[in-house]
Amino acid sequence: MKSLNLLFSIFIGFGALATEPEVKPTKSGLYDVGGFKLYLECYENDKPQLILEQGFGRFGSDGVWLENIKRLKNDFSICLYDRAGLGKSEKGVVPFTVNDTANRLRSLLQKANVKGPYYFAGGSYASYIITAYNNLYPQEVMGAVMIAPPPLGYFYTMGTRWPEDFKTDSQELKRFYQFEQSVHNPMFKKVPENVDHMKSYEILTNAADFGNKPIIIVRSKAMEERYDPPFVPDDIAKPMDTLFDDAENYFKRLSTNSRVIYSESKKHHLHIADRDLVVNSIKELVGK
Repeated sequence: MKSLNLLFSIFIGFGALATEPEVKPTKSGLYDVGGFKLYLECYENDKPQLILEQGFGRFGSDGVWLENIKRLKNDFSICLYDRAGLGKSEKGVVPFTVNDTANRLRSLLQKANVKGPYYFAGGSYASYIITAYNNLYPQEVMGAVMIAPPPLGYFYTMGTRWPEDFKTDSQELKRFYQFEQSVHNPMFKKVPENVDHMKSYEILTNAADFGNKPIIIVRSKAMEERYDPPFVPDDIAKPMDTLFDDAENYFKRLSTNSRVIYSESKKHHLHIADRDLVVNSIKELVGK
């Protein structure tokens, strides 16, 4: 009897898979944004427009968001894209700032006739781009969900917390130091995107907040240990610890209608690790 029940369950499962409609984009392709082309993919309807932004070095066409799109498509008209030099997009002028990225996105949406205003959602570094877009075009931003975002000043702190004459006999610490100092060089060969992080920090420091727009910050489960690995000296680790200690307060200051919620997952890419929380948070933007 147990085996029959199991077989029945399997057939039911196959039936569910067979009848589940495949989600296909209503629009996809490359669009010129000023001498080079960016790839855009949309799942359009008559619902509010949602733009999905990606973390540093990640791109929308990798398919990671598809499961979430299936659960959001009845509430939003959704578009996502590949930033310059990533995925299916062409490489534009380098280096560039966070404002350049925001302007490229706006040109892409206009060329593809994706009309605003927009809700935004995205993981990690995406929060910087969303903030820049809101600063440049506040009338086009209705609200956002920022997923495991770094606090403002993350890259800046990486590059400035080390003494100018820093030297060490530890090869492990030396490699870590050299990696963090790479933020001063947007053309560093190992980075996936040639962003000028130091100029972008200045831009974002002076950016306007989100006013009273709904901003939901979804963070990974808080951990007791400090940000840096144990081999980083305490005096060098302290600026990053201070930055992260104030992160929740910073996020709450983004808007008078800002809320910070925590996942039970400690993983960074919560749109993969905790899809339920991310999807439900995005739906909250429109009161779902």
